[in-house]
Amino acid sequence: MRINGRRLAVILVITCTITPVFNVLTSEMSARSALQGLVDGLIIPPLVAGFWTDLSLSSAIVLVLFLLGRGLGQVVTRQDPRRLVASLGDAHLAYALPFFVVLAVTIQVALKMNRMIGVNVLRYYATGIYHQPRAEERVFLFLDLEGSTQLAERLGSATYFDLLRRCVDDLTEPLLATDGEIYQYAGDEVVVTWTMAVGVRDANCVRCFFAIQTAIERDAHRDTRDFGIVPRFRGGLHGGTVTAGELGDLRQQIVFVGDILNIASRLESYAKAEALGLACGDLALKGKVAPVKAYSLSVSHAPVPPSIKLGARNCSR
Repeated sequence: MRINGRRLAVILVITCTITPVFNVLTSEMSARSALQGLVDGLIIPPLVAGFWTDLSLSSAIVLVLFLLGRGLGQVVTRQDPRRLVASLGDAHLAYALPFFVVLAVTIQVALKMNRMIGVNVLRYYATGIYHQPRAEERVFLFLDLEGSTQLAERLGSATYFDLLRRCVDDLTEPLLATDGEIYQYAGDEVVVTWTMAVGVRDANCVRCFFAIQTAIERDAHRDTRDFGIVPRFRGGLHGGTVTAGELGDLRQQIVFVGDILNIASRLESYAKAEALGLACGDLALKGKVAPVKAYSLSVSHAPVPPSIKLGARNCSR
């Protein structure tokens, strides 16, 4: 609901900005025309919001709702209920209908792109932040589903995918609450990232992991009923300087590279085999010549279940 509310708010800002200008340019240059565009921009989007992402299957419904919203807008501005029907014969409809179709398709494409690559990533591409490689201070949290190989074998690929999708859906609220963004999916592994300032603020990067576990445990009965297990994640957390930039030609992607990601991944792998002690210690991680000083993290008000393992380095910063 929070995501949909934000999307609708953005759409309202766009329509309330564009539609008055469109009305003035295509109808008459008057304050009344601009006001009509503003009212239309406020009424029509909420009516058709449920169908923005499925216009190909619901175009007739969207068209009816558009005409209804446009008529209601004229009733509001002119205080004349007869305009609800009379608006269907407006000559200006010849301009308004194509405008609405173009705007609706544009919003649909933008929403799809937003969901596929992420709102922040879409903003990065639009602003060209990563056209040239740049150094950044970031935090990365590598999450891996425990026992994924055995689960896939026992459940079968289709049911296992349903489990994985549900687990990923459970990440939504914790990520929103801690301002995290998903960097990538890699099979049953999810990589979450924050800028350093956002990640350490209120311990967002740490709280995110335990919030995810809490969200999954809250619906444990549902997962037990559907899959016969309660899924668990283990994680590796690390932060520092990485290099970020756009990579690829046929398929472009914004990529972060650096030893920070390698260590976070190795810590997550280490948690697969070892329950880290509560004290910090030097770990011999695969691919690292020198030992890495690592810390285990746990919630302070209760013991950590054996299945909740999180390796972290330099979290004191």
